[in-house]
Amino acid sequence: MLKILQQPYPYSDSDNRKSFLSLGAGLFVSVFLIYFEPFGINDLHSPNKILFLCGYGVITSATMFFLYFVVPKIFQSYFKEENWTVGREISFFMLNVALIAIFNIIYSGSIFSVQFKGYAILNMVAYTFILGIFPTVGVVISNYIYHLKQYSTPPQPTLASEQTQSLELTLVSENEKDTLRVSTLNLLYIESSDNYSTVVFLKDEQVTKELIRSSLTRLEGQIQVKSIVRCHRSFIVNLDKVVKVSGNAQGFKLHLSGTDFIVSVARKYSEIVNQFK
Repeated sequence: MLKILQQPYPYSDSDNRKSFLSLGAGLFVSVFLIYFEPFGINDLHSPNKILFLCGYGVITSATMFFLYFVVPKIFQSYFKEENWTVGREISFFMLNVALIAIFNIIYSGSIFSVQFKGYAILNMVAYTFILGIFPTVGVVISNYIYHLKQYSTPPQPTLASEQTQSLELTLVSENEKDTLRVSTLNLLYIESSDNYSTVVFLKDEQVTKELIRSSLTRLEGQIQVKSIVRCHRSFIVNLDKVVKVSGNAQGFKLHLSGTDFIVSVARKYSEIVNQFK
């Protein structure tokens, strides 16, 4: 069990998906409480009853927004996809559940004038954790197996070293004064580095890196070569330099000629690997 907790797991970095989950969870909580009135809510008689119940949904959404959008910016290295594992996914989801439970308990106390003692709050959170851990583990493990099967047998390049045409790329910086020229025969990949991009290429059979002040998206617009494509929010890669494709639950990994560095392929760009069929 400990071994599987250390296995790579796909970390979702899609803002749209995070927003959808956060808003959807809050809406579900509100509708569920208003419609079914569990936990003795039907005994509550107040003209503001629906408004009070909607508060639980707002707390749920706000907590998830905080964990999805704020916490990853504070602990950026921890939330990098290459560091994300099955264990971290389970722990992060349970942190979501625990914090939502704590804030909703505090909210209940303020609304209904109930004084919860520390041990009572811990007891409620513990019950919530116990009830949530089993379905969480089941969902995460099932999703891990699904992605593992999906990416376990990627197509392999057969003509990666046979480029049909050599072109010279001219990459222009944002100030439109600094330029970098590199042959498509030598370019390996380009990596985003904050407000800069690192261009990695072969020079005299040695891996060389040059920094250029430009966003990756801007450089992508300057490249009109079919084999040099965006494969990740942080990478542009030269497919003609790919010698091997591997995969795990996080997605495809591209192994390039002349370097030990492995370029990740984001799931939304996974179709580029089909070019190797």
